[in-house]
Amino acid sequence: MGNVKQFFLRHRGKVALALALLLGQVVGTLLIPALVAGIVDRGILQGDMGAVYRIGAQMLGVTALSTGIAAAGSWVTSDLSALFGLEMRSLLLQKSQQLSVQQFDAVGVSSMITRTTSDIINLQRTMGMVLQMVVPAPILVVVSVVMTAAISPVMVAIQLGFMAVLLVLTAAILKKSNALSRSIQTKLDRINRVVREMVTGVRVIRAFGNEQYEEERSGAAYGDYAGHMIRLNRLFAVVNPVVWLLMGGLMAVVLGVGGALSLGGGMAVGQITAVAEYSTLTMAYLIMAASVLTALPKARSCLDRLRALLDTEPAVCDRNILPTAVLPVSAAVEFEQVTFFYEGAEEPVIRDLSFSLKPGQTTAVIGSTGSGKSTLADLLLRLHDVQSGRILLGGVDLRDLPQSDLRERIGCVPQKAFLFGGTIAENLRMGRAGASDELLWEALRIAQAEAFVKQLPLRLEAPVAQGGTNFSGGQRQRLAIARALVKRADILLFDDSFSALDGRTDAALRRALRQSVTAPAKLIIAQRVSTVLDADQILVLDQGRLVGRGTHWELLERCPTYREIAESQMQREEGWPDGTK
Repeated sequence: MGNVKQFFLRHRGKVALALALLLGQVVGTLLIPALVAGIVDRGILQGDMGAVYRIGAQMLGVTALSTGIAAAGSWVTSDLSALFGLEMRSLLLQKSQQLSVQQFDAVGVSSMITRTTSDIINLQRTMGMVLQMVVPAPILVVVSVVMTAAISPVMVAIQLGFMAVLLVLTAAILKKSNALSRSIQTKLDRINRVVREMVTGVRVIRAFGNEQYEEERSGAAYGDYAGHMIRLNRLFAVVNPVVWLLMGGLMAVVLGVGGALSLGGGMAVGQITAVAEYSTLTMAYLIMAASVLTALPKARSCLDRLRALLDTEPAVCDRNILPTAVLPVSAAVEFEQVTFFYEGAEEPVIRDLSFSLKPGQTTAVIGSTGSGKSTLADLLLRLHDVQSGRILLGGVDLRDLPQSDLRERIGCVPQKAFLFGGTIAENLRMGRAGASDELLWEALRIAQAEAFVKQLPLRLEAPVAQGGTNFSGGQRQRLAIARALVKRADILLFDDSFSALDGRTDAALRRALRQSVTAPAKLIIAQRVSTVLDADQILVLDQGRLVGRGTHWELLERCPTYREIAESQMQREEGWPDGTK
């Protein structure tokens, strides 16, 4: 509830305006029954048509004014609800960027989407209804009861009795629906996850002939969600008939008792009409409030889910922040006895690792699957924090640098090349917004992407589908490499970024990097020996340990692990010199 309270405090002026308009609407609504009583008692029963016209004109004016105020109130409350949704989505986006990779994975993409869309939409809708229906209800009910009590204590007792029955019914429904509403949002997360997997994995599903299994799995998710929704709707289905029964019963009792009192001279006909109007208004507003209150458990569940995420402390935090201005333009990176565990793992994925990246030099990392190569990239980007040892940039611990400034100094090509929807130029300019077309073409040339981009009708303005699915795997990798080059960063990080390239393109790209990109420190993480042949130093990892360091030829002579990797690849590939055995 803290986020909601802070929102109302930040926008207290608009909240006060909404409440004032709602109060004006309530006052206008409550004036109508008194005016109706005046028409009956002073106009119709007295045969005074002048009074009828005069009071009727007053009723028309009050109705028009009340309608205008209600419209303005609805506009302000809708604006508040939309503003709340905007701010909550902004907070969620900020938090998602602050969470570590492990924390984000624990939440899950599907759950994050549900919280950003469905949960916030539910909260927006509930906030609007609460402001428009629940807030005015207590004021109107209290005034109606007081006005009815002034006319007849008997009538007010009848009103209170029926109101008590309605409130008890609402409380019972709220209690039963609370647990159901919480579980429904979890079921919705499951549906989003299943649908997302079906859409993104459609090729794999069809390749394995798994359509029937996926249909059954999605059907089970839909059925589970539908079952809970049916149970909740059945519970709410009781409300409408009971409410109308109570409304009809109240009117029957009011008119019956009022008629009896009128015959005895205890009430005027106009007063009976006024009490009937007050009773109708009271029950109507209570019914609307009850319908909103029945939606509160679901809204509370949505709010709890959002709060759980927003209250999560990022695992990777900035500590003693130092300005990057104190560092040299191109700074060396040093890993000093670094050890890293993934959460829940019994063994470290990186063990007591020490090495350095120097400006102008290329360092390559190679090893078997699961040896910890990609983890090095994550640690350098500070997507995780080391548990032991430290990583230095220009002699300063990475944890003492702002994360944003650190990542500004690194041009990264991730293991899975991802392109964003838009154009090629927009993707390339992600790292440098003002980059000229000449710089973009230069980066494409080095990345061996210039030729195929020039063949596209729109060239740099060619459209890119979400994820870059309208390009091949090799084209996506080359565009991702060009994007990193446009950034002109101090450190270039290639995380298995040449895997989708053929041997000729791989060699041409590495040659262009060596000739044209000389200043930055380059870290190349690779599976293929052919990719790391020309590196100034090659690090060989085995189960997180550094088991070899040197050039290609040095490692072939004295590192069994590297020699085993090289020989296994030489048996599959052509063009290797015999002397490499």
